[in-house]
Amino acid sequence: MRKRILLSLLFLLAMWCGMPFSTVEAKELGDTLALQQPEWFRSVSATLGEEVEADVEKVGDREILGERFGLLYRLQNRQWKPWSLQHKFSGWTSVGFHDQNNGLFNNHAHGVNLQQLWMTIEGEFSSERKEDPSIIGYRADFVYGTDGPDTQAFGNPPGRWDYLNGWENGKNGWALPQFYLHGTTDQFKYKLGHFFTPVGYETVTAPHNFFYSHAQTMYNSEPFTHTGVLTEFTTEKDATVYLGWSLGWDTGFTQTNNGNNAIVGVAKNLTEDVAMTYMSTFGNLGWRGVGYSHSVVLDFALTENLAYVLQSDFVNTSSRFDAGDDIGLNNYLIYTVDDCLSLGARFEWWRDNSVSKNSFTVGMNWRPGRGAFLLRPEFRTDWVPATNYSETAFGVDAIIEF
Repeated sequence: MRKRILLSLLFLLAMWCGMPFSTVEAKELGDTLALQQPEWFRSVSATLGEEVEADVEKVGDREILGERFGLLYRLQNRQWKPWSLQHKFSGWTSVGFHDQNNGLFNNHAHGVNLQQLWMTIEGEFSSERKEDPSIIGYRADFVYGTDGPDTQAFGNPPGRWDYLNGWENGKNGWALPQFYLHGTTDQFKYKLGHFFTPVGYETVTAPHNFFYSHAQTMYNSEPFTHTGVLTEFTTEKDATVYLGWSLGWDTGFTQTNNGNNAIVGVAKNLTEDVAMTYMSTFGNLGWRGVGYSHSVVLDFALTENLAYVLQSDFVNTSSRFDAGDDIGLNNYLIYTVDDCLSLGARFEWWRDNSVSKNSFTVGMNWRPGRGAFLLRPEFRTDWVPATNYSETAFGVDAIIEF
């Protein structure tokens, strides 16, 4: 007891006399700096020894006195935030030219067009705790250009979300094709909101397709977007299973004609050189009516440089806009010359109810220096045997990613 009283008097005397304080070099605690302590405090702590040890709470390798000291330490070193947020901005610009209109996005021939000015904003809240690997994020995509009007949620009533609400400016227009939350847990991944469809092989985004022009199957027999939820998880046999639900095809946060459909799929490597993806939508597809669709994609690695892709689509709906069955059979052959140059060919047979349409496309992808610039020239021929129709077109676009 006398020892404690003596130490207290020494402490008060030091405070009264204005004893100079000196700090010690801060030490690391995880990713933060430890709390700096005055020299007199370190001396008193050392003198007290075991008598004060019962009142000390350990935090990592440092000793913090009392709950108030511990709270102050955590606030100053931001330990109260178990999540970190990282933002990312990216996109590309696609400028194209084609000498014939085909009605498949390319609708403004004989001129240079801004096809896509694409901007993506995304972020992730990731846990800093090793025992909690969860990730929660968001993504929003904006596009402006001649592809904008075709990318809008045209499964909506006019004036809803981005469809026919004054976002057009002549031949160009705005669209907001993706706006969703996503997450990852130990068991599965999910998307919640407005997102691109997982159906099919081609997509709307220019850098993710080999060819400048699009297939009839992609444009006419597949949805572009959904609004709903999509989950995916991996089974013990290394198959990825997709389960989801949406408000019909091509809707943007609005239900059309009681749209209410399921999204079901599976992807798996059948062998080391063959991968298969099956995706289906069924139920009330909104503007396409009640029905069923599926898309099967088989990807073959024939050699180290040669790949072959076979896609088969089938759609059966009660839609008054597109009654009957759609059947598509697409073949892609892509040869990689080197890291900068690839050559490709696409042959498609597509039948809308009872009319068959064919197309054959050859083209190349040139990315000098494997950089952010991509050039995609192509020649395409379309023909319809039933009407003796045929047309050959040249097209090319340049993509700069940022």
